[in-house]
Amino acid sequence: MTEHPSIRRAYAAAAARDPGETGFLQALETLYDSLVPCLEEQPQVAGAGLLERLGEPERTVVFPVLWQDGRGRRRQARGFYIQYCSALGPCRGGLVFRGGMDLAAAKALALEDTLEKSLAGVPQGGGLAGADVSTAEMGERELGRFCRSFLEGLFPFLPAGACPGDWAGQVPGRELDLLTGQYERLRSLVPGGGEPVPPPEAGPAMSLSQATGQGLCYLAQLALRQAGGPGLESQTVAVSGLDGPAPWAGERAARMGAQVIAVGDETGCLYAAGGLPVTLLQSMAAQPGLPLLLWAIRAPGVEYRPGPGLWDVPADAVFLCDGHARLNGAAAHRLAALRPAGVFEGVPRACTALAARILSGSGVLYVPAIAAGAGGAVMAYRQRQTPLTRWEADRQLRAAMEAVFRAVGEERAPLSQGLDMAHAARAAAFRRIADAMLAKGL
Repeated sequence: MTEHPSIRRAYAAAAARDPGETGFLQALETLYDSLVPCLEEQPQVAGAGLLERLGEPERTVVFPVLWQDGRGRRRQARGFYIQYCSALGPCRGGLVFRGGMDLAAAKALALEDTLEKSLAGVPQGGGLAGADVSTAEMGERELGRFCRSFLEGLFPFLPAGACPGDWAGQVPGRELDLLTGQYERLRSLVPGGGEPVPPPEAGPAMSLSQATGQGLCYLAQLALRQAGGPGLESQTVAVSGLDGPAPWAGERAARMGAQVIAVGDETGCLYAAGGLPVTLLQSMAAQPGLPLLLWAIRAPGVEYRPGPGLWDVPADAVFLCDGHARLNGAAAHRLAALRPAGVFEGVPRACTALAARILSGSGVLYVPAIAAGAGGAVMAYRQRQTPLTRWEADRQLRAAMEAVFRAVGEERAPLSQGLDMAHAARAAAFRRIADAMLAKGL
């Protein structure tokens, strides 16, 4: 960590208050390390205690979630609700149901969400709701009981105007329908307890995962060209991840002229030296989560490689879109030895802090997840305001990623960080947060 006194003091305060929250402290350290130029340029930021305020969410709620599983057993999970930086606007956050998630991870994801919204210029604070259990294997009855209990615990803390519609595209439709129904029931019991849920309509022109994955490609195009090489056209691409933004990133990269030669996760990958067929990538985007071997059977000429060998595939650009299996230090060394032109993070925490330092130290262009996430944040916000056609949504996404890239570039020039855009992206996000908090006297 940097020796800047204000940063050392703020980090020490957070570590003394929550010494066991390793995941959150690592996220905080990564952010703080990017802010030295900002603090030297604006010393009033440190004097106002803004660093310390980022070390503590504005609201942290932990509540029990009790339900009965499909075998009649009583189960209990821990629910979380985090709010960050209302100076940017009303706090709106994501929803995550993930086994093993703890408070530290929830706070780290909420901080990441806040940085994404700030970098995107969206007038909203960040946050997160979720629980430390996966709903993927739950049957319909069990899932209904779980969603009912979860929302009963969360409902008293939801701010005015918040509703399950904010989580569209972040959880499967069955979870969203159950949460929406429970929200309506609770709202009817408590006068003024929340805004009515809009009547069902056709889904948005672009889902959150789609916007993040496609925005990642547009950002990679801009970054690679600025680095002096070609864009994605005619480049080889490897994609880590099988759901969320991963298939959309692969599909859009192929449509932009890239050869997507490998797609996979820690269990294996699909490989084709001449590039996976665009039709296959489109099908994977439409049906995420199906086994890789099944796709290999359906696509002649595509090879299935079992095992975690994705980092041994030489590619010009690598998209990290797997939030379950993070790129660690050992894998980063293997990846850096292949000399890719760029590594682009598509989801939060897809790359460990050590791996990010290894990539940047090796001269590899590395772009953190908040940059791609900013595109998803912009489109989620705009589509809630005005329905968009697919063409208009894509046009606005391109423009949003260009604006994000310019904002990062304005920070990057004085930083003189070579190819490393990570510090500049975080600094740009923090600057908007600091300006908002100082303007409101918070």
